[in-house]
This record gives sequence, structure tokens and C-alpha cells, in this order.
Amino acid sequence: MTGLETGLAALGLAPRGIVGLAGDASQRRFFRVLLANGSTVIAALYQADAADQAARDRAVQLWATDHGLPVPTSLGIAGLVTVAEDLGDFDLERALDAGIEVMPGALAALGAFQACGWDGLGTPPFDGAFFRRELAGFERAAFPTPEETPGAVSTFLDALSGRLASHPYRLVHRDFHVNNLFLHRGRVWTVDFQDMRGGPDTYDLVSLLRERAGGERIVGEEAWKASAAERFAWAPGWEERYLECAAQRGLKVVGTFVRLAREGKRRYLAWLAGVSRHTLAALSTLGAPPALSAAVAACVAANEL
Repeated sequence: MTGLETGLAALGLAPRGIVGLAGDASQRRFFRVLLANGSTVIAALYQADAADQAARDRAVQLWATDHGLPVPTSLGIAGLVTVAEDLGDFDLERALDAGIEVMPGALAALGAFQACGWDGLGTPPFDGAFFRRELAGFERAAFPTPEETPGAVSTFLDALSGRLASHPYRLVHRDFHVNNLFLHRGRVWTVDFQDMRGGPDTYDLVSLLRERAGGERIVGEEAWKASAAERFAWAPGWEERYLECAAQRGLKVVGTFVRLAREGKRRYLAWLAGVSRHTLAALSTLGAPPALSAAVAACVAANEL
């Protein structure tokens, strides 16, 4: 019996069939499990040394459900296996492909996070050191050694991290892009939410409008930004904060995609050029040093599909 089957059995689930699903950027593996009554659930199998992480992720899920956030219902945990409600396969990328207007539902889901505090949430809020560690991932992808990072680049990244930490905070999903948003039962739900935490107010909208298929196919970014600012009562200066989030988040994602490609997960490179283009635009507006923009362009050139 496999580790997945052992965990399912411990939860009293006898599968009639198990189908592997495409995973996320973590080390978890996901499966759709067909049960005897014809219903399906989603099971996640964690690595052998990650039982504590599985328990922490489920605790976040239960907290989110208790606070009315649009996440799937947790159905149990057994060691390295967690089981949750199945939201189906119709993510917002597929909805965009089908010509469906996704933004009203996506903003409704985002509004649930924007209106929720984070007291009692097990994941600590972002701080400047956290943002800077994320940017170190880009440096590792872009420069052969830390010593070869130009001084002007390091200075800019240090300052950018500090500025983000000074933004007004809301609860952020942290990976609010179209492939983590699903149409289900007439509304938009979220997956890959286990890292939600307090963070910059514009952060999640940047992910939605500038990453993956959303960055390529959602039309009217300027209008949607203004609509969100009014709807969520963002403080003045949100336009500059949005660009700063776009720069930090974009650099973080570029570094992540390059790292994953080096680990053999080359499917993430399909989105590298798009996110890099948006990142370069933000860096240019913010007056980033030319060496940083050149490093982003070099990452794209070195990892063309």
C-alpha cells in the first residue's frame, strides 16, 4: 500500500480510482480521488519529512474556513496526507479561454481577503527581511555568485524591500493568479493559500493582473486597478505601491521560474517572458539601475523554450 493509500485508509476513505494532478511549485503531490459513492476529493501527499508542514497547512485552511474565506473545505489529515473538497478543473485560465469575464468574480474573492484581519493566523506578516530573502532568490538565478551582484542592484533591492514593508497591510493570499482561482458553485474559490499572511494592500492584485495567463489576457489593467482601489478603499499613493509590489513580486517570480526550470520543471518557462515584461516595465518606472533590468532580460534569453 502506498503512502497515499495508507493515509486515505486512515481517514476511512476507500478509493475506486486515483488520478495524479499537476502540482504547484512546492514538493507536494496532488491527486483526484474517486470514492465509492461517485464523488471526488483532492488529496495532497507531502514529502516524508514534511508532516509538520502538512499540519501547519491544514491549520491555515481551517482558520481560513472559520473566517469565511473562499477556500475548499478540509476533509481531514492523516500524517503526510491531507484531503479537501474538490473544486473541479475550471480555473480562471480556462474561463478566459472560454471567453468568460473573470474579473468580477476574482475581485469578489479578493475582497474577502481584503476585508479579513489576520489575528490568530499561524503565518507571520511579511517584513522587510522576508521580502529581501525572496529577492535573494532572483539574485541566485541571475548572477553566478552573490559577490557578482552589482552594488547598485543590491542597494535598490534593499530599499525596495523596506518600502514594501511600509505599505498599508491587508490579508494577502500571496499567490493570487488565475491558475489558483477556480469557478465553482457560481463563485471564485482559491487554492494554494497556505502561505496567506498580512502584506501590502496591492500585492494580490499584482499577481492577478501581471502573472501567468492573467498578465497576458485580462484586458484593462488600469481600469481594474482603479476599480479595486475604490472598492477596497486603498489609501492614497496606491499607484506607486502597486508598482513597487509589481517589481518585487515580479523579480521573485522570475527567480522562482528559473530555479524550477533548473530542477527540471520547465513548464514554468512558458510564463517567464510575460512576467519579465511586466517586471521590466515596473523597474523602468521606478528608476531601477540598468544592471537589474539587464539581469532580468538575461534570465529570459538564457531560458527561452
